[in-house]
Amino acid sequence: MRLFAPIRWLRKVSLLALALGIAACASSQKLSEAQRQEVFQFVWEEVKRSHYDPKLGGVDWDAVRAQYEPKAREAATDDEFYRVLNQMLGELKQSHLGVIPPGAFVAQEEARTRLADGETGLSVQLVEGRPVIVRVRAGSPAARLGVPPGAELLQIDDLETEQLLQRIRERKLPPVEERFEAYLAFRAYLGGRAGSEVRIRYRDLNGREHAITLKREAARGERVRIGFIPEIPVQFESRILPGNIGYIAFNAFLPPVMRELSQRMRELAGTDGLIIDLRENIGGIGLMAGGVMGYFVSRETSLGVMRLRDGTFGIVAYPQTPQYRKPVVVLVDEFSVSTAEIFAAGMQEAKRATILGRPTPGKALPSKVVKLPYGGYLQCVIADFETARKNRLEGAGVKPDIEVELTRAAFQEAADPVLQRAVALLTRQENR
Repeated sequence: MRLFAPIRWLRKVSLLALALGIAACASSQKLSEAQRQEVFQFVWEEVKRSHYDPKLGGVDWDAVRAQYEPKAREAATDDEFYRVLNQMLGELKQSHLGVIPPGAFVAQEEARTRLADGETGLSVQLVEGRPVIVRVRAGSPAARLGVPPGAELLQIDDLETEQLLQRIRERKLPPVEERFEAYLAFRAYLGGRAGSEVRIRYRDLNGREHAITLKREAARGERVRIGFIPEIPVQFESRILPGNIGYIAFNAFLPPVMRELSQRMRELAGTDGLIIDLRENIGGIGLMAGGVMGYFVSRETSLGVMRLRDGTFGIVAYPQTPQYRKPVVVLVDEFSVSTAEIFAAGMQEAKRATILGRPTPGKALPSKVVKLPYGGYLQCVIADFETARKNRLEGAGVKPDIEVELTRAAFQEAADPVLQRAVALLTRQENR
C-alpha cells in the first residue's frame, strides 16, 4: 500500500464552492483558436492522465474528444467554449469534475462577493416539489423580519422561482439530484455582497403572501482558504437542547472544526444523547471524517479506502478523548456532500449512529484543482472511494436509517421537523 501525505487531501474541496463559482462568473478574455486548442488539449489529457480509472469507466475518451473538439473550436464566445469543456467532462457522469472559467477567482475580494460574503439566513430546499424555506437562522436578517420556516418562496428580486425550477426540471434529473441543483440555485440567488439588498416574496403557512427586502449580512465563521478555492467561512455551533440532548452543527470539514471539537465534546459529555447536524455540510478534507469519528469509537475503525491510479489510502478513525458513549443521531440532507457523506456512512456502517433526514446526493470523489493555460482551473477526479463494507458512495449517496420526507404541514408542528424527530428519537432511547 502506498501512503500519501495528508496535504494531498487539502485539495479535496467541496462541490459547493466550485458550483457557485462557475454559475456566477464568466471569462473576461478572448482566446485565439490556437489558445483554445491548447486549453482543450490540456483538459482532455489531464483527465486521461489523472483519473483513477485508466479506462475511465468504459467511456471512450478518444471518441469523446472527436465529438467535442469541433464544438469547442466553433464556439461563438469564450463562455460557450468553457461550457463545451464542461459538457465534455459531463460525459464521465461524476462529481468533483469541472472547468472553472478565467475570471471566476480573479481576486479574493470578488470570490467573497460571489460565494460567501453576504447571507440572509435563509435555507431553501424543495419540499413536495416546491421551493420552501426550511430553516431560518436565529438572529439573521430573515429572522428579524419574521420570515417563518415552512413558507414557500415565490420570487427573488425579479426572478419568479417557478421559472428557475422550470430550467432545472428541463434537465430531467433524478429526484435527489434535482433537489441538490435547486438548493445550489436558491443559495446563489439569495447570496451576494454584505450590505446589499435582496427582495423576496413568499407565501406563509396560512396562505398569505408577503413581500420584504432583506439586507445581507457578512457570513459568520472563521474564513479558511485551501489551494485555489476562495475562502470558506467555517461555522461551528454547539448547545444543549431540551431533554438534555447535545447538539453540534458545522458546515465544512476544515481545520477550525477540529480545533473546536475537543472542548465542545467536553461541554456535552453529560448529555443523554447527541445530534450531529451535517445538513448543508459542503465537505472538505477527507481525513477529517476519521478525526471527527474518533470521538465516538473505542477502537481503531476503518471508514473506507480511497483508490488512486497508483495506490490506495485508508481513512481511519482512531479513538479520541473525550470518548462519547451515548446514542448519536447524524442529520443529513441533499446538500450533505463529499466528506460529510464519508463520515455519515462510516458512522452508519460502524453502527455508532442513526442516520436521519433525506438521502445525500452521492458526490464523494477526491479531486485536485490545477491551473489551466490562459487562466481558469480544472477540478479533476483523482480517486474513487469505497466504504469499509465496500459500498461506493458516488452516485448512490447515504440512505438514512430513518428518512424524513418533509411536508409543508410538518412545519405547522415544528420550526425544524427533522431536528424535532431526532430529539424525539433520542429521548425515547434514553427513557427505555
